[in-house]
Amino acid sequence: MKYCRFCGTTESQFRISGKFGCEHCVTQFFDPIKSKPSPIPKSLIEEIEGIFTKSESKTKILMVRTRLTRNLSHSLFPFYDLKKEEVKRLLAENELMDFLDEETNSFFTEKDSMIRLYFGGEDHLRFEALRRVLPCESLDPAEAVDLAVAKRQKLKSLLRFIFKKQNWAFAKGIGYVSSCPTNVGRGRRDSILLGIEPGVDPSFFSLFEKLSEFGIEFAPSTDHRRESLGKFRGLVVKISWKNAYAVQKRQFYKILGLRGSL
Repeated sequence: MKYCRFCGTTESQFRISGKFGCEHCVTQFFDPIKSKPSPIPKSLIEEIEGIFTKSESKTKILMVRTRLTRNLSHSLFPFYDLKKEEVKRLLAENELMDFLDEETNSFFTEKDSMIRLYFGGEDHLRFEALRRVLPCESLDPAEAVDLAVAKRQKLKSLLRFIFKKQNWAFAKGIGYVSSCPTNVGRGRRDSILLGIEPGVDPSFFSLFEKLSEFGIEFAPSTDHRRESLGKFRGLVVKISWKNAYAVQKRQFYKILGLRGSL
């Protein structure tokens, strides 16, 4: 029977829990070659673009989210040890405690966007960037410039911390090791909340059945709050994918009319 000689997780335990016990489990229970998503062919990209253009008046992008998962290096993962105090100490040493959000019910701290760190249950730490695509009040132009500069500098510090390999469970040739095998690699999940109004072309829904083999999921959303979506009252669906190729993600975002993302 396979088992991890560092944390003792056996293959049967892994199959039942679906979670790694430590960063070394990945070499025993994971095949990174089989787990890489396939690029979306150009013909399908063009088909998506055509259907989105046709349905433009009946669809509205409500929110864009990027999530990164991280686990401490040389440690048991949260399924066995949450390590919250150790994570807090690491954040304090890097002067990033103000990003930590321990309120599980919080959603937005600002009108249109939010960047935060939080304890993810399955991982020692998670980074989340949310951008709500809704009209909002503008700041005074001078104030907006100062705020943008300050935020950019702080965000750079945060991202350097998140991508500092020595802090986190990382396997050469594989990438960041998360508790969940499907997050291994970039430890990243991107998602879009899309509002759909009555009368949308039925082909819009059938299209996404073709995208499942490329790691793109399309389903009614259950993890948003009505107050975060303003006055929109139509069907809300979530389009999400893990560890997408950068070029694939840029193509898909361009089709959706989005400009730039993390």
